[in-house]
Amino acid sequence: MKVAVVTSTRAEYGLLHPLITELLKDSFYECQLLVTGTHLREDYGYTVKAIEEDGIPIAYRIPIMEQTPIEPEAVVACAIIRFGEVYRKEKYDAVILLGDRYELFGFAVPALFQLIPIVHIHGGECTEGAIDEQIRHAITKMASVHFPSVPDNAKRIIQMGENPQYVHAVGALGIDNVLKVPLMGIQELEKELKIDFGRAVALVTYHPVTLEGVESSIEQIRIVLEALLKTELYLLITMPNSDPGGNAVDQEIRNYYMRYPDRITYVASLGQRRYLSALKYAKIVVGNSSSGIIETASFLIPTIDIGNRQKGRFAPRNIIHCECRMEEIIQSIEYGLSEEFRDDLSEYENPYGDGHTAERIVSLMKEIPWKEKRMIYKSFQSIDFNYDSHIK
Repeated sequence: MKVAVVTSTRAEYGLLHPLITELLKDSFYECQLLVTGTHLREDYGYTVKAIEEDGIPIAYRIPIMEQTPIEPEAVVACAIIRFGEVYRKEKYDAVILLGDRYELFGFAVPALFQLIPIVHIHGGECTEGAIDEQIRHAITKMASVHFPSVPDNAKRIIQMGENPQYVHAVGALGIDNVLKVPLMGIQELEKELKIDFGRAVALVTYHPVTLEGVESSIEQIRIVLEALLKTELYLLITMPNSDPGGNAVDQEIRNYYMRYPDRITYVASLGQRRYLSALKYAKIVVGNSSSGIIETASFLIPTIDIGNRQKGRFAPRNIIHCECRMEEIIQSIEYGLSEEFRDDLSEYENPYGDGHTAERIVSLMKEIPWKEKRMIYKSFQSIDFNYDSHIK
């Protein structure tokens, strides 16, 4: 079976890595990795280097974000043309896409037009504050096979009319990394990042809230940073993504970094191993990223989810939601660091997975009749379907 796996960001590649590894070592599959997006931009860390260092073969490097500033419409248009050319040449049996970033439209549309089944991972989720919500559900309707992370998300996909036969709640790929990637020792991590983890470190990632506009995102990151600076925490901040408003948020963070170099370390990309190691040794996570919702529970680390970007996403017990108001953020941090809250997390198991998601996907894909027309001709599932009996 000839499959393409597409990656356009550092975070997405980190999640896909265990699946790519499983596909490459299984002789049933011919797996090609298509690298694109911010992976190929110097200002986002040129993270294609991390893929090369992992020894993963890259079939194609497809630039789609050559313009500055990055304009989503131009990115999608460019991706449709360039990915269409690759799909036409390679004639894949399936294309694997993960998540809900806007550039996924550019990868999905030519696959749809060329009658190539799409496998969508992490569908059915809910993020009310970001345009990702609309993109994710649109990709669901273009996809033929779905691998959501938890049963609640599987139910949502089936509610959208998708065939339950091809909807499988398999867990989150990020948990495979948490349980299998060898983490760095604290001294090694301190040496690389030049941070003393003997002090209380907050790992911070804050992305633009795309449905609220650029000016609102700038105001929000200012509030978040001002609140954090009123605590005793040292801030390890990772770069926001390339969503509309990302450059403005990035510049605001850089301004604070220049003003408070003794309180802030700012990095373009930690990479998967350093990021997970930082989760192990940090005292708290603050921001609005999906990783903050999905992976942090595996480390029993308090996580403050701010604002509306992740509103509606299934959240484990270590998550504290709060509005983007300074006093509320400070109070949430204090509560998250309290013994009361930490004691409540003891022996808690992450509901997002057990570390075997990639294996499940690789196994389930072998059972799917990819060559049959029904993989493209989709019938709408009636709303009266019994979700619970299927999920069980």
